[in-house]
Amino acid sequence: MKEKFIRILSPIQIAIVAVLDAAVLYFLVFAIRRLFINQRMSVIFFTICVIFALVIAVLVTKEIFSHGIKFHDDEMEFTGLDGENIFAYADIEKVETEKDDKASLVKNFKDRQSKVILTLKEERTVTIDIGLTSKSVLNKIAHEICTRIV
Repeated sequence: MKEKFIRILSPIQIAIVAVLDAAVLYFLVFAIRRLFINQRMSVIFFTICVIFALVIAVLVTKEIFSHGIKFHDDEMEFTGLDGENIFAYADIEKVETEKDDKASLVKNFKDRQSKVILTLKEERTVTIDIGLTSKSVLNKIAHEICTRIV
């Protein structure tokens, strides 16, 4: 089978990162304009700080877009997790997904996160919290895992 990558992006993450990146770009334009008008040490220092903020914004955006699931020929890897993130298809017996999408004003974001529940052959269950994702992404992940474990 061909290798595949499914990104796990939360709409909230995308919105927050987009707003922060736009703010950094706005301050960079503001700092460069000020630098042409007035070349004092404080303006130069502010411009240097905004350039560092731009570098950090690029790295954060790159990290956000690199989270997902890599499907290899014989195993899958959750790239957003630190440890125990690689699972062989031969070890997986069953896949379930869970997402609470009922309307409620008292639940916080942690209660709304999507979960992939893997039942392994050695009678062990692993629950992987993949964050705030859409139902279609969760269904796509479950479908891809199911086609590869059969």
